[in-house]
Amino acid sequence: MPRDTSPVHGNIFLAPDMDLQQAHQLLDTPAHRVIAEGRRGRLEEIQLEGTSYARKVYRVTKKSIHGTAVRWLPAFMRWGRVRRSWNAMLEGEQRAMPLPRVLCRSENRHQARLVTTWIPGEPLHHWHARQLQQSTADGWERQFAEWIGPQLFQLFAAGMTTRDLSPNNVLISGPKSGPWQFHLVDLDEARLQRFTEGESFIDQVIYSLSQIGHLPPTISPRFRMRALVAFLEAGGQRWADGQAEFSPRSTSFIDRRAARKKFIRQVIDGVLRFDRRKEKHLKKAGRTGRYAGWGLDDDGLPVPFDGARDEI
Repeated sequence: MPRDTSPVHGNIFLAPDMDLQQAHQLLDTPAHRVIAEGRRGRLEEIQLEGTSYARKVYRVTKKSIHGTAVRWLPAFMRWGRVRRSWNAMLEGEQRAMPLPRVLCRSENRHQARLVTTWIPGEPLHHWHARQLQQSTADGWERQFAEWIGPQLFQLFAAGMTTRDLSPNNVLISGPKSGPWQFHLVDLDEARLQRFTEGESFIDQVIYSLSQIGHLPPTISPRFRMRALVAFLEAGGQRWADGQAEFSPRSTSFIDRRAARKKFIRQVIDGVLRFDRRKEKHLKKAGRTGRYAGWGLDDDGLPVPFDGARDEI
């Protein structure tokens, strides 16, 4: 992996081939618009010489027995999220993965900032909902499901692990009939592994597939199943077989059909857990609409969306 450099008092870090003067401009240019803001920071779009970039501003939020003294903790404890994003994007570029390209970052005791290329598109479920409003025919939907399964497989095959593969972080662009583009954003919880086998990696794959499968009612269970089967047929079957190998009841012979069924069942069970958790939180907040919590109006159309969650 290319090593970053710290040319100014250990505060500014540059990606390879990045100019220090341009980094200062990207870090200090006023935001063109604030896309989302929450207790942990905000996501901004900035523009420089007619080109858009994404800038994420992180705040110190880690809870600590030291209370407000948390901002005086060592940088690696305060800024783990931004550093994970930085490392994942640098490594992802080397592996030709569909991630933003990192440009520069800065850190001090109060906040960290990360600037990346701008990724156009909408979250998976918003893009899908918009296409549904244009046509009820399911031909494109079937093709899209069979396309996105292999995209997810390639992500894991390249070594990606993340605890935040939510539909909000998978951006899709392109017309209903294709071609489509797939990108993963918000890599604060991501790592790129060297080895893509082993029980822990397989468990992470199942967890991530459950996250991305946790979708609003606008997306049918049949669509999700078709995408999951496409994932397995693209190469994901190796993790279903691998899980059977790690089972305490495994034998030298692996029943591939049984292994596939077990893998699918575990993903479905994970999706249902996420569904119940979301339903519980919405009910507690008094939100009972069919599409509540998904950024969709009562007709299933996306509300204005610029490319980030309500809270980052």
